[in-house]
Order: sequence, then structure tokens, then C-alpha cells
Amino acid sequence: MNKRFLVVCNAYPSKDAIYRNGFIHRRVKAYQQKGLTVDVFYLHVNATEVEVYQYDGVNVTFGNELHYKQFLLDNQHIYQTFLIHFINPHMYYPIIETIKNPKFVIWIHGFEAEAWHRRWFNFLSSAAELKQILDKAEDYYPTQLEFMNQLCKETNYDITFIHVSEWFKTHIADVDAKFSPLNYEIIPNIVDSNVFNYVKKERKGKLKVLSIRPFASYKYANDQTADAIHLLSKKPFFNDLEFHIYGEGKLYNTITDSLIKYDNVKLHNTFLEQKDIAKIHKQFDVFLCPTRLDSQGVSMCEAMSSGLVVVSSNVTAIPEFVTHNETGLLADKESPASLAYQIERLYFNDVLFNKISAQAAQSIRDIASESVVIEKELKVILND
Repeated sequence: MNKRFLVVCNAYPSKDAIYRNGFIHRRVKAYQQKGLTVDVFYLHVNATEVEVYQYDGVNVTFGNELHYKQFLLDNQHIYQTFLIHFINPHMYYPIIETIKNPKFVIWIHGFEAEAWHRRWFNFLSSAAELKQILDKAEDYYPTQLEFMNQLCKETNYDITFIHVSEWFKTHIADVDAKFSPLNYEIIPNIVDSNVFNYVKKERKGKLKVLSIRPFASYKYANDQTADAIHLLSKKPFFNDLEFHIYGEGKLYNTITDSLIKYDNVKLHNTFLEQKDIAKIHKQFDVFLCPTRLDSQGVSMCEAMSSGLVVVSSNVTAIPEFVTHNETGLLADKESPASLAYQIERLYFNDVLFNKISAQAAQSIRDIASESVVIEKELKVILND
């Protein structure tokens, strides 16, 4: 196979920043293992000079838009297929201006295809944040969404869009771009079952509940987790529960301060690396992860892979990955009381717990294991 493929993205790992868009690197390595020759252009508008480096066997070029245009010009006969993550006009137009009959595979992850009001919960913290987003509402968002509208309508080039969930495509991307393209695939992000391997759960003693969530935004609904714990504290079995809450961000103290009084709630104001999360999964029974907006919920899927019983929210894309009472438990929207009730059900029902734990692990492998995801993506990439 002598074709070369170019990944274009807004960030990529390096030896100094190994977690920067690591999910893209995972894909590139998987493509390499399948025999594809894949290079990366990491486009950053503020780059002052071009930099070429190798990361984990992948050739990466880092530069600004001028560097990018020159790179395409110098390699116009080398690359025909472009794999783009977090697309914007600066990534797209130089390709069609330089390359004859290019083919595009475009992953739509979220913010690049959303209207500003989709993340309303981000503006609850301060007037300054609200002003910042309203400024972008007049500048960035209309420009980007008009670009997405034109891109979705484009018929002169071979373009396939990849969405991680049907919900996100139908309810967000198509609506905000004001157009629904026919050339798309639904392919979730990879859940690494080698890292998040399944170990059969055997409840011993307290029901141990884990939460690992950023505290950077109200999207992650950590406030609902705290409220659910307060409700459970009134139950006679509360001391037979144990909660560990991991995360960091500007909302951490605001949300967790009221939980300090509980001896069975352990607070960890820290960021966890993936390998550490997988180890911690082994120590717990339940993964508590309510949400206000998720196009997939990767951390939830990773917990399922490890065999934890997830308790999440019946909103957005979550039901595409969790079947209530079968592969997880889904609480009502914006309802700490419903979250608390699902945990109470698990406390009193070992049969339900054991059934969901095993079925969740197998279900998420069927949906999002590396072999399943990469096979689907390669069909799109290699379909000439």
C-alpha cells in the first residue's frame, strides 16, 4: 500500500504534552498497524515557526497557516486523502486550493459544529464568562457555522463526515449547520478494552461509588452528584455506601465543600492519567456520571468496559451507549433524586448489579472496541 494519508488537527501529542488529543494519536497508530502510511500536520494559528518532529513513530509537522499552505504545496502529489479533526476554514480551504480532487474524511467532535447556546451551563459561573461567550456569539460561532453549512452542502469533493453518535448528528450538528448531509457514518470513539479490562465484580462490604469528572464546567453535572449524596445521607443505609470523588477545576471547591462533613465521602482534588483510572476502576462497584451534554461519554464507556455499573443521565447521546436496566442505569434529566434512587436500587439488588456489570462490559466492546471502530473507519478511508 503506497498511498500516504495526512491527518490535519488542532493539537497532537509531543514528548512535552503526551495527552494532547491522544485519541487522535490512538487512531493514527491503529492505522499504521493496518499498513497505512499516515503523517500529521498540527495546525496552530499562533505558531511562529515550522517544527518537524516524530512522536511514537508518527511524523508530525507543526506550524501556522502559512506553513500549512507551503507544506501542501510541497507535497501536493503525495497526499490525496485528508483525515481532519476539529475542522475549520483554515484547515479546509488551503487543501482545495492546492490539491486536485482531494478526498476528505471529517470527524465532527462537538464544539466545531455547535451553536453557542448549546453549552448554556458553562455561563453559570460568572458574568465575565457570559460576556466572553456573547462576544464569540457575534464573531466565531456564526462564521464557523456558516462554514459548516457550506461544507455539508459541498458536492464538488468527496467528503464523508464521521459523528460519534446519531443523537449528536441529528439534534446538534445538522440543526446548527442548517443542513443534513447524506454522506456520513456513525462511529464512536475508541474504548480501549486492553487498558480498561473486565474483571468480574464481587461486592464486599460497602457499595463503593466512584466519580471521576472534570470540575471545569457544569456540563459534567457534579452538582447533581453532590445533591444525590445529600439525599442518600438521609437514608438508614447511607453508612453502607462509600463515595470517592476525583477531579479538578474552578468549580471544585464550590461543589464539594458541602460534602466534607461526611466520613464516607472521600474527596480527591486531582487529575488522573488513563492508566491510573483503569487501576482505580478495579476498586469500585459503581461509576456515578450524570451529565448535561455528551456526544458519547467516553469516561462512562471506559468504566463500563472495566465492569463498573454506571449511573448516568437519560439525556443527549447517553442512551445510545447505555440501555437502562440492562447495561447501566439512567436517571431522569436534572434529577439528583433519580440518581440517588438508582444507587439505592443497586444497594438492595445484587442480582441487578451482577447482571448489569457483566452485560455492560460486553456491550461496550461490541460498540466501541478498537477493532470494531478501526475497521469501520478504514472502510471509509479506503473506499475509493
